[in-house]
Amino acid sequence: MKDTLLTEKQKKEIIKSVIDKDYLSIISILEKVKTSHANTAKTKDKRFTINEIAKVITANSKNHDKDFLTAGSMFCKQKEAVSKEIGVALIWRGYKTNPEKVKDILLKIADDTNWEVREYAGSAFANALFHNHDFFETLLIWANHPSENVRRAVVFSALALRDKKNLSKAFSLLGILMFDSSKYVKKNLGPFILGSYFGNKFPKETLKQLHKWSKIRDENVRWNIIMAFNNSFGNKYPVEALNILKYFAGDVNLSVRRALFSTLNFLSKRHKELVIAFKKKYKLSSKKDVIWE
Repeated sequence: MKDTLLTEKQKKEIIKSVIDKDYLSIISILEKVKTSHANTAKTKDKRFTINEIAKVITANSKNHDKDFLTAGSMFCKQKEAVSKEIGVALIWRGYKTNPEKVKDILLKIADDTNWEVREYAGSAFANALFHNHDFFETLLIWANHPSENVRRAVVFSALALRDKKNLSKAFSLLGILMFDSSKYVKKNLGPFILGSYFGNKFPKETLKQLHKWSKIRDENVRWNIIMAFNNSFGNKYPVEALNILKYFAGDVNLSVRRALFSTLNFLSKRHKELVIAFKKKYKLSSKKDVIWE
């Protein structure tokens, strides 16, 4: 399937509408090329539109932040998923003009019923934090928000802190979410953000943090630690991974044991001998020790 469905004629119409600030016409055009997959336009077509709007505002506006806020607010108010995605990709750029308004809109979009809209919200959280450090204090509060959708977006916001000087802040934010029992939050935290992103970029620091967290008895914390190695991070550092996984070899919690055997199975595909030795040392047998539903 093609990665773009916009015709050249439609692209020209969007460019004209951007210049004229006829944003409703843009939504109408994109609605004509939406797919059934997420009831929204292709990613490449949305990026094209977002880039055109950002380019025009940056080139012509006397107050970029204010105009991004105005445009973003307008798009976010519409009912169409594609409009909310474009809106949230613009609204964070207007943060400095009205932080509270932007935060209110980000919070609403992060809890949208459309999963792909929520994806865009997660990116907007990260961008807002990267460019506005004071947003961090709000995210610490939202890490305990009643909605798992919002908490999941907070997980993604940590990507804005993926540099050496901000690692301690990233781990303090993720540390709150490590206790989260939501499957939606967990599957994006341990194996994805924590392992794939932080582990691969900062292995030494991430391993040290995982060691610290391994002392916590909470089953969700332990699940996230174990699953942090169920990816390329674990494959790159199998010895270090097993050195941490040994702390959970005797854990009787079913969720923790399932995570352990899932990760060991993953690691065994490239490090078979290491995993066999590990299982033998800690007397582990998936058939004997794990009850599968």
